[in-house]
Amino acid sequence: MTRVVVLGAGLTGLSAALHLRRRGIEPLVLEREDIVGGACRTLERDGFAFDLTGHLLHLGQEEGRRLVAELGLAPRLRRHTRRAGVALAGTVTPYPIQINTFKLPPTIRRECLLGLLAAREHPEAPETGPFADWALSRFGDGLCRHFFFPYNQKLFCADARDFTAAWVGRFVPRPRLEDVVDGALGLFRRPVGYNATFLYPRRGGIRLLADTLARHVPGLRPGCPVRRVHLGERTLELASGEALQWDVLVATAALPQLCELTDDLPAEARAAASRLRAVAVLNLNLGVEGRPPRREHWLYVPEPRYPFYRVGIPSNHGVLAPPGCHTLSVEVSVPAGTPCPRRLWERCLDGLEELGLLRPERVVARVEARVDPGYVVFDEALAPAVAALRAAYAAAGVRLAGRWAEWKYSSMEDALLDGAAAAAEVAA
Repeated sequence: MTRVVVLGAGLTGLSAALHLRRRGIEPLVLEREDIVGGACRTLERDGFAFDLTGHLLHLGQEEGRRLVAELGLAPRLRRHTRRAGVALAGTVTPYPIQINTFKLPPTIRRECLLGLLAAREHPEAPETGPFADWALSRFGDGLCRHFFFPYNQKLFCADARDFTAAWVGRFVPRPRLEDVVDGALGLFRRPVGYNATFLYPRRGGIRLLADTLARHVPGLRPGCPVRRVHLGERTLELASGEALQWDVLVATAALPQLCELTDDLPAEARAAASRLRAVAVLNLNLGVEGRPPRREHWLYVPEPRYPFYRVGIPSNHGVLAPPGCHTLSVEVSVPAGTPCPRRLWERCLDGLEELGLLRPERVVARVEARVDPGYVVFDEALAPAVAALRAAYAAAGVRLAGRWAEWKYSSMEDALLDGAAAAAEVAA
C-alpha cells in the first residue's frame, strides 16, 4: 500500500488527512507543535481566549459549506455581517474606503473622488506589475495616498512599487462609479467583498475548527518535529532520531522552512528559495475590563504614525472574555526573521489610547505572539522561484499544499479546499 505522510497539522494538513481517509488512505500526520491548527489556533490566559491574529471563516464555495456541515460545526458557529472600519484623519469611516468616503474630512473626500474619476480615464494597469501602478490606475491618487499605499506598505514592509498586485484577486473590492458616488454621500448600504459575511465560533475562539478536524484524523502525531527531509531516499528524519519512509509526502510547511530541512534539494531550487520574501506578524492580544470601545469587528489603520496596521475587537463576534471584559488584537508587520523592535508594544498601547480604543490601566491580561511567516511578499521573483521549487519537490513525490507551502495569499476556506485538492491528487 502507498504510504502517505502529511507534514503539518494546520488546516490544510488536517483537511488533506481527512479527505485521504475518505478515499481509503490512512495517512500519518506529523506536527512539530504540541497542538494542532498552525496559525489557526487560540491561546487561553486568565479566562480570555486569544486567536493568533484575525481568523474569520468566509465560505464562498459550496464544497467549503458542505465540509463545515459534515463536521457538525454549523450549530457552534454564528454568521456575522462584517462591521469593519478605516481609522483615518481623526475619524472612522466604514470599510471598504473606496465606497465609504462620506465620514472623511471634506478635503480628503474631494481628493479621493477627483483622483478616482481621473484614474477612470486611463486603462487599468495589470496585476502582474507593481502594486502602486495597479492601485493608481484603479483608485487614483487620493485613495492611494491616504489608504492603499500607507496601509499596504505597513503590511508588506515594502514600498508599493516593490511588490506586485498579483495577490489582489478577490481580496480588494473594485466598485462601480455609481457605488463610489453613493458612498461619498453616505447612501451606500450593500455589503461587498469576499469577507462581507463570515462565520465564527459562538464561544471559545477559532481553534474549534482545527480541533474538530483533528478528531477525524487518528494518524496524528503532535509534538513531532522533523529534523531532515531526504528527497532521494524519500525518508524523513525526526528530531527523536526515528526515520520514516514515504511514497508520497504532502507538505504544508512554509516553503523556506521546508527547503532548510531538505538536505538534497537541487542547487537551482535552493537558489530559488533564497529569493522568497515574507513578513512576520507580531500580535499583541489584550484582555481589557469594560465594554468594547467600538462596535466594529476590526479597524484598518493606514496612518504611518501608528505602528500597527490593524486592530481587531474579537469580543464583538464571539464570547472570548469573562463577563464585563473584552479583547483587543493588535497586528504589526516586520520582515520575516527579524526581532521585535524596541518599545514596539509601548508604542502600540500609546496608539490605541490615542485612537480611543484603550485605557491602559484597564488591561488585565496580555499575550504576545508571532506568526512567521505571516504574509508572502509578491514580487517579480516569486512566480519563477515557486515554480522551480514545486517542480523539484514534485519530482521526488512531494505535493506542496496550502498557503505557506504554495507561497501564496489565501483564506481559511482556501486552506480547507487546498487540503481536499491535494488528497484527490494523491489518491488519483
